[in-house]
Amino acid sequence: GFWQTSLLPSLSLSLWPAAAAWMSSPGEPPLKRPRADDGPSAVTGSKLRVGLVGLGAIGSYVAEVLHEGRELPRARLAAALVQRPREERLAYCSEEVLLTADVEAFFAADWDVCVEVAGQPWLRDHSRRVLKAGRSLLVTSVGAFTDDALREELIALAERFGGRLLIAAGAMPGLDWMSSAALEDVEEVTLEQRKRPEGWVGTPAEAKFDLASLKEPTTIFEGVARQAATQFPKNANIAATLALGTVGLDRLMVRLVADPSISGPMSRIKLRGKAGEIDIEVRGAALSQRTSRIVPLSVVKALRNMSAPCVIGV
Repeated sequence: GFWQTSLLPSLSLSLWPAAAAWMSSPGEPPLKRPRADDGPSAVTGSKLRVGLVGLGAIGSYVAEVLHEGRELPRARLAAALVQRPREERLAYCSEEVLLTADVEAFFAADWDVCVEVAGQPWLRDHSRRVLKAGRSLLVTSVGAFTDDALREELIALAERFGGRLLIAAGAMPGLDWMSSAALEDVEEVTLEQRKRPEGWVGTPAEAKFDLASLKEPTTIFEGVARQAATQFPKNANIAATLALGTVGLDRLMVRLVADPSISGPMSRIKLRGKAGEIDIEVRGAALSQRTSRIVPLSVVKALRNMSAPCVIGV
């Protein structure tokens, strides 16, 4: 809780009885002294235990960072759920890591936070179970939350059972500034997202355009964020992220472009409101045809924020 992660590092444990009495409300029993098995905290020194769902491009990157330990010294990979059984153990999954294709075995493993990098179907099928167990869920497939009922249900479950629903920033830049600005009136927010034509293969654009033959930038979609994230579930997660963090899914205007002239994904975001204006253009490096390299880094940053005693940019 808040007391464990924020205040206790500054308290000497020899003063715990007095501190516990001071922090307890009148008529309530004193707070118990933290123990090593109370879960991860800056006081106990125990590590944040990560359950990773998916070992594709994003998941493999995150798993390697956890294994190496330099960027996430206070977190460790406890379990990884894959779609199909692996004959050989991956180098970044040590013997102490549960590597399984069995959902039941994954949920029985000892982890604190579930990191979803497997896509919207897994999220729709299993996210409730994570939160009902009082665990936290870090989501990258944010487009699933165009379903208002699902999003509201998960928020209610997190509140009821003591878990947290965490949405990774992913490839969305400046979300801290824009979500802060959205606390006051916002007049307009727009997003233009460009990828090479092959990055739109397997989407509705393939039925409307000959993607392989495109020579000029071509708009393949224009509309609100809810439609963009629903129709392009593997490509437009940042539209859902920006919308949920600012003006909502039905106000954010989105333009998706297939552009053969670029080498990697590009995004242009504009926000104008009472707090000011922001205009950002990002030329990202590609991790895969559909994914920006920054996405796994945003997951790593989120895990660092969850496990570190000091967090910058809250």
